[in-house]
Amino acid sequence: MKTTSVIGRLTGKVSIPVFAGIMGAAVAIIMFACAIALSVSYRTFVLGQPYDLIMPVPAAAGILFLCLLVSSGGAFIAAKHLQWVFKRFTAYMLRSRTDAVAELEDLQFPELRRLRAATTRTVRKLRRENEALRTIAYRDARTGLPNAIALERHVNATLPQASFEEPAAFLLLDIDRFGQLLEQVGPAHGDVLMESAAKRLKKALADLGDPGAAALRSSMLAALTADKFVLYLPCAINRDHVIAIARAVRGAFADPFDLPTRLVTMTISGGIVMAPEDGETFAKLIQNAKLALRLVRSEAQSGFRFFTPRLTRLVQGRYRFEAELRDAVANKEFKAVFQPKIDFQTGRITGAEALARWRRPNGKLISPATFVPVAEQAGLIEAIGMQILEAACEAARTWQLEGFDVTVAVNVSPSQFQNQDLTDTIMAVLRRTGLHPNRLELEITESMAVNDPARVAEFISPLRAMGTKLAIDDFGTGHSNLATLTQLPFDVFKIDRQFVSALETDRQAPAIIEMILAMAETLGLKTVAEGVETMNQAEFLRRRGCTMAQGFLYSPGLPEAAFLDFLRAWRPVQQIGETQGQPEY
Repeated sequence: MKTTSVIGRLTGKVSIPVFAGIMGAAVAIIMFACAIALSVSYRTFVLGQPYDLIMPVPAAAGILFLCLLVSSGGAFIAAKHLQWVFKRFTAYMLRSRTDAVAELEDLQFPELRRLRAATTRTVRKLRRENEALRTIAYRDARTGLPNAIALERHVNATLPQASFEEPAAFLLLDIDRFGQLLEQVGPAHGDVLMESAAKRLKKALADLGDPGAAALRSSMLAALTADKFVLYLPCAINRDHVIAIARAVRGAFADPFDLPTRLVTMTISGGIVMAPEDGETFAKLIQNAKLALRLVRSEAQSGFRFFTPRLTRLVQGRYRFEAELRDAVANKEFKAVFQPKIDFQTGRITGAEALARWRRPNGKLISPATFVPVAEQAGLIEAIGMQILEAACEAARTWQLEGFDVTVAVNVSPSQFQNQDLTDTIMAVLRRTGLHPNRLELEITESMAVNDPARVAEFISPLRAMGTKLAIDDFGTGHSNLATLTQLPFDVFKIDRQFVSALETDRQAPAIIEMILAMAETLGLKTVAEGVETMNQAEFLRRRGCTMAQGFLYSPGLPEAAFLDFLRAWRPVQQIGETQGQPEY
């Protein structure tokens, strides 16, 4: 343990003037004693006089006291001025933390003037650093707008003044499809996108006229995460003013953005919360705004929506549904049903498409249109897809053992497609189930194929070498680059059901189908028409050279056992329109 000297303990308890006085007195005593000693020694040893004091003791004591008083008093007074100087330094340092124009008055001693200069330079440097830190702490580096910290402070300071008669408004703004925009312009231009969007927003608000302009008093536009802004209106006045502002914000993104590399079209959506009606804290405002924005995404993908209490119930219901979906994945409640594909030339069943179905423990059947979007958002679609793939391969192996030459087609979701281990996973399923690879057909959407053709080739090449087929699902709906499609390793075009169902009502549908069939014939590919429901549709497709058909005209999706019975009972017919009676399943 570090010890403190006597001098250190003394200086730690007394002020500078008192210490100077004590030291002055000590010096006076020492000097007085030395003078007396020298005088006595001179008279005794040099002059040979007998030893004796020069003056009586009372007189000497009086002179000593006078010396002490003068010496210590003078030191105390001199040090008092030095103490005052240091107090000014202390006051300056304390004042300069909050007063940017604080200055230190002139000092008398050169050493103190140099200290003042050094201190002033240090304080000014600290001020600059403090301003820089304040800017970093409260400003978004990409856009120059206030950040989430500054927004929260402003909301907390002004929200208590909001009332039902004079409400505040909180608008959470989100750039639509920001991830896809980054893919177009490159990740390096993400900050440029946000900066351009911020400029548009600021200009739109600056140019806003009545009635919306009245609600912008004391407002704050802040930048949050990668693609989100917040517009906070402490004096929103009423919903009509907020609606006018929301329209101006949306209109500001009508024109394309001229970036250094290309023109980009951006749109923006928003969730709106009125305070204190729908939130009385910053956390509640942003939570409810996110709920409103989420509903926009689920219903229309783009737009603005006010928060209502009903949204909370909807989100709670969605969370419950998602939890049940996770349990269903864990319990393997997803089953495959099989819809047959009929060859137009031979009338035989040559394949089947495996479709996912979810039957809950209470027997209720959940439509894929209901659970697939939730599964995609929850990251469960890949697990569901693998369960269907395994069930499809096991069923196809059974058909093979029964002597049926029938392939099975399985859809590959976008999230599965991005999985770098997908090829190995499919091979493992084929080995585990014993299904020959040439009995499996994989379907990917047209947009997936065109967006990443290199990934298509990487994914399918090892499987295709073993005989697995690749099909484009929903062909004709993606407005794709046909030159790109012709270079991809496909075996089958699946004509989307919307064109087939429109054959009898839309005059353009036959021409579109004929174009697809002609392209497939030129490329040497097979074609499958989805959603065939009438004999007229089947006859048109057969005459135009379509290879296969699937739809309710022949059979809905059937469970594995029912599909096997269907295979056993099926008798090939030359005219596909002359369908056989189907058993009820």
